[in-house]
Amino acid sequence: MKNLSLIRPNQLADLLSISIPTLYRMISNGELPPKVRIGKRAVGWRRSQIEEWMDERTEEPKQQVLN
Repeated sequence: MKNLSLIRPNQLADLLSISIPTLYRMISNGELPPKVRIGKRAVGWRRSQIEEWMDERTEEPKQQVLN
């Protein structure tokens, strides 16, 4: 079974160093991986998806080869 560790909204905002309103704005704009419904009023994100998402955004730009 995959690691299903979940990150709650407050934890995610802390991890990304953003405010809760900014987090919810990113959610509404579709800028984050899909959230997982935990209960009627509770959501979280799979840690593995958030880590991949962060890695994609923090990779070093590829160096251009000049001839």
